[in-house]
Amino acid sequence: MTSSSTPTPLATASVNTSTSLSARTTSEELIPRDVLFGNPLNTSPNLSPDGKYLAYLAPSADGVLNIFVRETADENNDNAHMVTKDTSRGIRQYQWAKDGETILYMQDFEGDENFHLWAIDATATTTSEARDLTPGENVKASNLITNKRFPDEILVGTNERDETIFDMYRVQYKTGERVLDTLNPGDVLGWGTEDTTFQVREALVKSQADSSETVRVRNGIDGEDGEWRDLITFPYGENGNLVDFCNDDGKSCWMTSSMGRETTALLRVDLNTGETLETISSNDKCDVGGVVLD
Repeated sequence: MTSSSTPTPLATASVNTSTSLSARTTSEELIPRDVLFGNPLNTSPNLSPDGKYLAYLAPSADGVLNIFVRETADENNDNAHMVTKDTSRGIRQYQWAKDGETILYMQDFEGDENFHLWAIDATATTTSEARDLTPGENVKASNLITNKRFPDEILVGTNERDETIFDMYRVQYKTGERVLDTLNPGDVLGWGTEDTTFQVREALVKSQADSSETVRVRNGIDGEDGEWRDLITFPYGENGNLVDFCNDDGKSCWMTSSMGRETTALLRVDLNTGETLETISSNDKCDVGGVVLD
């Protein structure tokens, strides 16, 4: 009589196969830390607005990430020159200014997380000095906005007036001159501009009570036009944002929204009522994303 406890040949084969696979895929050799966390050879390439130069991040001789620039006509990275001279934490956020000659980048001080905005001449044949555009102790910069129609100026938020909120400053980045542009009333988390005039006309507010997000707008910056009003509120769980203002004398704007649908759509919205005037693009299976206007 055959015992029911005797393993069948099929079961034995299954165990052996599992053991064999485990032996082939398990190794006691540790992956070197540099492979997981080391610097890349180069990363984050970025063309200048006129297409003449290519910037990218790469480690210096000391292994610290810095910004390198070369002419696009020269495909040899060995001929690139290191624009910045960081020797500590390394640079990870940068972009070209609209003049095609200046690079703007964020950097803190020895890892204190107080990131300032810096500007440096990227096309000079000799090493140039970086300029701190948001100076001050314990100051943080955020919400950098550029505009090709205003190539010599930028908008950037800082918390120098109140460490808990960010006001917007208009900065002439070649000279460092700056003026307070838009005061934060205390609850604004982010700002947006109208493209043609480069005026701050959008504010994003998040409710501490229910985590909803409200888009505020204004018609201009003077008199009654400068008064903010709520345009639309996205309840928690809904997605959407104001993309840009339409070129129609302030009557409408482009906006993404998931309100009343399962995916986000690109809409044209009335700036006075918040009502949808037109659905520009939508799909029941995917969200709208990566909207680019020129």
